[in-house]
Parts: sequence; structure tokens; C-alpha cells
Amino acid sequence: MFDKWLRPQDVEQPDGLLGYQLLADEGLIEDDELVERLGHEVLRNYLVPGELANVFDDLGAPEVAGYLRVNKFPVDRKIRHGDFGEIITGALYRRVRRWCVPVLKLRYKQTPAQAVQGTDVLAFRFRQDPPAIAVPEVKTRAYRDNRVGSEAYDSLEKVLDRLDESIHFLMARCADRGQVFLARRLGSLLRDPGRRRVERHMLFVHDAGSWKEDIVAGLGVKVTQRTELTVVKIDDLKEFVGRVYEAAETAPSTTSSGKDSGTAAGTA
Repeated sequence: MFDKWLRPQDVEQPDGLLGYQLLADEGLIEDDELVERLGHEVLRNYLVPGELANVFDDLGAPEVAGYLRVNKFPVDRKIRHGDFGEIITGALYRRVRRWCVPVLKLRYKQTPAQAVQGTDVLAFRFRQDPPAIAVPEVKTRAYRDNRVGSEAYDSLEKVLDRLDESIHFLMARCADRGQVFLARRLGSLLRDPGRRRVERHMLFVHDAGSWKEDIVAGLGVKVTQRTELTVVKIDDLKEFVGRVYEAAETAPSTTSSGKDSGTAAGTA
């Protein structure tokens, strides 16, 4: 679904060390279907499989939506938009780019308004030699913000300085779930940092109507190491995110059972 929804657009590459990809909706998926499927994606990012079943005997009960609003989904629009950008980023790396994303970090929020510390998303290609780690810094904007490039650059520098902490968090979560292979792979990246290749990525989820290409030019001047920028343009982003979260509230049963899909293969 993601590869049909977000299609690469023709762009002019900036000078310097910044690579740039622009993704946008070309109308290949009906709008209602897209919102419904993204609602499922949002829900599975917040819920551990079986969680709702442990709370409700009847997953169709109207109380489910209220439970999700109070205990899972952030009310603050800024936090909700930030979470949405992280969800889109994780899905893009898992489903389209075929990286391994071991943990859906939003499941580990203690409260809806709380941020989980560390890198927004970490993605891996363990089978490469040396193994590759993509470190995307995610920014979501429903309005014009000339500072988004500089803020992303500065935030990326901070998370790279503390990358081992984020890897350790993922390793511990994989060990908790009994995913021994992933835990050992992540442990080897901590044990021998010289045997890993770190890629610097940025991903902006941005309202299409307020996006301007000069943000890319300004960021291109700022970066001093090879960095990959992806921009996802979405029409009427504020309204779109609201619809997706409403869809997530009304379709919980399909993600409440079955095996944990919080990891994806896609290791290449």
C-alpha cells in the first residue's frame, strides 16, 4: 500500500552532500481506503498484540474508542503529528525500503503525551558487511516552517551522539520478547562500533500546500556529511491526520490478535 500511495516525484538535486527524494500521493489508492489502512497502521504502532483483548471481552464495545483516546492516542495536536510522522517513517522503511525496524517505539509510551527517549526510528540491514544503521530524524509540519531543516540537522547530531543508548533500548526490548537473533545482532553493534556503518537520514512529513523547495536548498548548505532527505507531501495534513486517528479508533479488532508484527524482515 505504501509504495502505491507515496510515489517518487521529479526533483532537482541540491549541490553538496544532501541527497533528496520527494514522495507524494498520485491518487492510486481511493481516499477512504487509504485512511482506513493508515488507521490500522497507527493502531498497531501503539498497541501490543492482544492488549485490547485483555481489557475488553467484546472488542466491538463503544468503550474501546474511549480507552484508546485516554490511554493511547495523544490529544495534543503537536504530539499527535509528531507520532504520525514517526509511524509513516517506520512504515516507509519497513514496507518500501525493506529495512529491518525491530521495535515500534510508540508502544513503550507510559502516557500518551510522553515522548519515548532516543532516536525516532532506527532501521538496520544486518546482512550487509559492515551492517548498516539508518538513523532518520523525523519532523512533521502542517504549516510553513523555515527552521525545520536546521532543527532536524541539530536534532540528528544529538541523537547520533547517543546512538548506543538507542541501540541498547532496542536490544533490551527484543530480549524481553524472546527475539534472540535480533537481540544478539544489536548487541554485536554495541560491542564493536567499528563494525557498523551509520547512515544519516532525515524525513519530513509536510503539508503539501505549504511546502517550499527552498528548505532543501538551505539544508543543503548546512550539512557537512552525506545525508539523505526524504520529504513526504500530504494534502491538508492537519485534517488528514485527524481522519486517520478517527479510523484507528473505530477499527481496533483487526490488530488485537495474531503474531506480533512489530518487526519486519526486509534485511538486505
